[in-house]
Amino acid sequence: MTESVMEAAPHDSKGRQLVRSLFRAYYGRSQSFPSELVRREFGFGFTKKIDFRHKAFLSQREFAEYVQLEVPLFMSYSAALYEKPAATPMNKKGFLGADLVFDLDTSYEKEKHEHNPIFCPYCLERVKQDCSALVERFLIQDFGFSEKELFVNYSGAKGYHIHVNSEAVRQLSSEARKQLLSYITATDLNLERILRKEFFAKSKDSFVLRGPSTRARGWAKKLFDAAYAFVDKADLPHFKAEGISVQRANKIMENKAFVLERMTEGNWDSLRGMEPVWQKLLRKAVAFHSLEVDKAVTFDLARLIRLENSLHGDTGFIAKKVSLNDLPDFAPQRDALAFSPNESHWVKSKVTGTLEMAEQKFELKEGKITELPENAVVFLLCKNKAELK
Repeated sequence: MTESVMEAAPHDSKGRQLVRSLFRAYYGRSQSFPSELVRREFGFGFTKKIDFRHKAFLSQREFAEYVQLEVPLFMSYSAALYEKPAATPMNKKGFLGADLVFDLDTSYEKEKHEHNPIFCPYCLERVKQDCSALVERFLIQDFGFSEKELFVNYSGAKGYHIHVNSEAVRQLSSEARKQLLSYITATDLNLERILRKEFFAKSKDSFVLRGPSTRARGWAKKLFDAAYAFVDKADLPHFKAEGISVQRANKIMENKAFVLERMTEGNWDSLRGMEPVWQKLLRKAVAFHSLEVDKAVTFDLARLIRLENSLHGDTGFIAKKVSLNDLPDFAPQRDALAFSPNESHWVKSKVTGTLEMAEQKFELKEGKITELPENAVVFLLCKNKAELK
């Protein structure tokens, strides 16, 4: 979770006025609307992410006029569609179905890198990689959604939202959505069902080891591919790194073609004593492929989610809708900036460190007054890491 907006919103009156005026100007030239707007519930934040909800609009014009008048720092809308989206309590809204939404907002501070607490490009890149993996490996490859049914939305802060707009998912229950999450996170994945011993009378030990083959799908396919690739490409140092003895590694390499051929058929018993090796490789593959997802966003049918292309009041960035083609090269600190790099303001920094934005680096020192581009100024004001001078 990011710091609360109550702490993060500009504390000085000049800073608040500047942010508000710039937000209003942005919405005057750029406004987005969710599909089926009149069936959506809205929530707005002025001192935190959602100060109130159960708001509804009869038209795009009414919505745009409200935003121009009130200038909220945060705008969210329901993944769900309702007959009466403004009604309270929730059971009076008349639930019609809900889009499927996934929220990736993992912290990568513990991964080995030079973490920047002000704004970390590495962490942003890592969560984008997980976003791509969720789309490609799970939503498209395993669940069978088409690219036309998916859209990715940068959250405006440190994460991404993936929306599935399909009639096929709108009636999924909360429990069904939890099952999808369980699959993606590998929560209930049973390796003993994927790599199993089967009775075989002709075998010396009466049992043989069976695993996924080239015909496998889903997690079994991911695990097969990982193990096959390792055996195919590994040399002695790779085996050693996995704790495999030199003697066993040499035996595998000497019989590589035979081992791989049997694996394609689902026979993982071509070399005796390999079961611990396979189990270790499969556990490592599970750790690599499984993803951390904010589960509540997906299974909570009443959840509100950031409105695409709105501004995020904790950064001043655009919660930008990103095409799947553009996602690999998308960089929020460059592509989600709403405000001018040519206009500048003087601020007094409350932090010491480096801010990287729009392919520039700005050295900040606590207490020092510095002239910075408007996009950097808005970011620091929203983060309460500077005050306007």
